[in-house]
Amino acid sequence: MFVQRKSLLVSFVLVASLLLSSMTLAQVGTVPNHDWSELSSVTSGSKLIVKVKNGRTLEGKLTSVSDIGLSLAVSSQPVDLKREDVLSVYQITKKSSKKATLVGLGVGAAAGAALGAAGGDSNGFFISRGQFAAGLAVLGGGVGALTGFLVGRNGSKRVLIYEARQP
Repeated sequence: MFVQRKSLLVSFVLVASLLLSSMTLAQVGTVPNHDWSELSSVTSGSKLIVKVKNGRTLEGKLTSVSDIGLSLAVSSQPVDLKREDVLSVYQITKKSSKKATLVGLGVGAAAGAALGAAGGDSNGFFISRGQFAAGLAVLGGGVGALTGFLVGRNGSKRVLIYEARQP
């Protein structure tokens, strides 16, 4: 009996560590792009974070881009920035909850199956150990998918669009 509880606890700890390690809080694009013309492909109204050489960081919606600078609407106020003053530009997009939901489904189903297989024996039960493991896999998959969806739907990612060359 003690060995079964210990294996159940070990299975639970392993599954919890898998769940925690697979969660990502933010995804940041880090590949430097020194081509200002990439900004022209960004649609007007997109959310941007612009770091300026004086140390300020502006977050707003893109209104226009030209060869000499860009214009943002920051808190409904227009802000014009010269190209030579801009250090970096990131676009903020919503992450899809699809990947997080599928990861949660897989991890939850595996966790449920592992817990079901580790928990108890089939003597005296009205169902077998395999049926118990399958039932817990389905239940764990549902809980994992729901958790993954809730975690994934609130995420956003920053994608680096432009970064000025450093002298």
